[in-house]
Amino acid sequence: MVLILLSWLYTFFTSLTFGIGFSKLFRISSIDFVITSILGLFSITIVASIWAVFGPINIAFHSVLLLFTLLIGFWNKELYLVIFQKTKSIFIAFPLTIKILLLFSSLLLLAQSATSPFIIDNETYYIQTIKWLNEYGFVPGLANLHLFLGQTSGWHITQSVFSFSFLYDRFNDLNGFCLLIGNYWAFEKLHSYFETKNKMNLVFGLLPLTYVFLFQFVNAPSPDVPVYIFGLILFWLYLENENYAIITSIALFLVFIKITAVVLLILPILLVIKNYDVIKKQLFKIGLLSVFVLALWIIKNTILTGYPLFPITYISLPNSNYNVPRAIIDFFFSYEMMHSFYIPFGSMKNLPLTDILLYYFFNNGIDSIIGITTLIMVIVSPILIYKRYPRRTIWNIYFVFLTLLILLTFSSPQYRFYVYFTIFFGLLLLALVFTNRKIILISIGLSLALVALLIFIPISFARLTNNTSLASNSTFSIKNMLIPEPNTKRTQKYILLPKENLDYYSPTHYPFFWITGNGDLPCVSAEQLEYFETNFHFIPQLRGASLKDGFYAKKVTTND
Repeated sequence: MVLILLSWLYTFFTSLTFGIGFSKLFRISSIDFVITSILGLFSITIVASIWAVFGPINIAFHSVLLLFTLLIGFWNKELYLVIFQKTKSIFIAFPLTIKILLLFSSLLLLAQSATSPFIIDNETYYIQTIKWLNEYGFVPGLANLHLFLGQTSGWHITQSVFSFSFLYDRFNDLNGFCLLIGNYWAFEKLHSYFETKNKMNLVFGLLPLTYVFLFQFVNAPSPDVPVYIFGLILFWLYLENENYAIITSIALFLVFIKITAVVLLILPILLVIKNYDVIKKQLFKIGLLSVFVLALWIIKNTILTGYPLFPITYISLPNSNYNVPRAIIDFFFSYEMMHSFYIPFGSMKNLPLTDILLYYFFNNGIDSIIGITTLIMVIVSPILIYKRYPRRTIWNIYFVFLTLLILLTFSSPQYRFYVYFTIFFGLLLLALVFTNRKIILISIGLSLALVALLIFIPISFARLTNNTSLASNSTFSIKNMLIPEPNTKRTQKYILLPKENLDYYSPTHYPFFWITGNGDLPCVSAEQLEYFETNFHFIPQLRGASLKDGFYAKKVTTND
């Protein structure tokens, strides 16, 4: 916990500094600790993405980052004082109960961040993605080694900055920092509700009631967490008609983190339509920023996969020898593969629509629970908005919600892509039920007590999931007061194997096809390479003498 806290203090210092610089560049005057930190993380992600095109995000990058942090901080020390004084005044105004709940929940976040992650994606590609960024930056054709590495998220770029790989190998805790920001913001909104009785502040102030769910994602750098937390903050900014530049910047950040968040860009577009005369002076700079972020996203995708709009694969880089083969792309993005998380692969074409729906809503553990809850919210929310929240802006968010659900129906309807909308509309409902101050505080206290139980007591979730990695929680131990657990839950052994000109590290025991864990680079399971060689007749090969030169897919014959 102590080491993680120190890393968070540095993250806070750099993100706040770059956020101040970003705010001055776009003439954003109404800044506070939370919004400024988010804008700072966005700025650092952009800088790191540019750097990764040319080299690794290592100690050289941090030297430059620290230098600019000090320079920007020195030139804007007055703004620092304004933000600190504002934050201090707000915190002092909190009643004792809220201060205790805020402190307790923050300590729980530190404790959870120090435990070992158990999200399966952490074992398949999060760790490896961040290692490649730290050691090489963007590598041409990296997806030919392991297709998941082509999904490199903007959040993994941010995490690679704050993993401090040149100092220690166990910092993997940016999600904890993200929820820490959201935690403070939620309690600030709750206090504001108690003071002003603004119902929308209560909606977001009830966010701690969802921590039993959200805490399960904080000890791995899942891109879903920033989309959930910053997405909810974006909704609040939109509902309060806050600065257009802030709303658009956060929306761009979320899209760069996860492409499924692209529907959030509808919100700033609606603001342009409605308030063009008011915000037209901001459009040029924001337009340039949007084009720049899009270009950076295309460059990243092109380098890693050969497909500029990946995971949209209709367009490929011409005259390139490192594009992922079309046969593999078609396999991975096939309709059955995209739905295989809840229907056994290969059986979908034989199932009628009714059986497919039954699988999704009733035979899929925790996914089913969230799916049914989402369906209820889709049905109930229009009535809720019409009767109790008659605001066009909430209808707009509901429209964006439906748009995302429709898009996911034709791609991959995984709950993690849409659940932050479910949370938002669920909080709208809860805000009608929880109105008494005492009941609200007791409910949040009980929610945090349940979170503490999950952090300190081993519990089986075998009945809720078939995924062995999610079947039990990771718990906190005394040694974690200082030293966090490793970035991987699994203790893997690896063997160095040849594949023509490629020598790679393969785990010797792996329960899952895509597992890589924390193996040395390059790392991929032998079973995976054999599967693609047997079924698609391709193997990954080095493009040059160094791993930095990247990988291409070599066509082999069945006799090889």
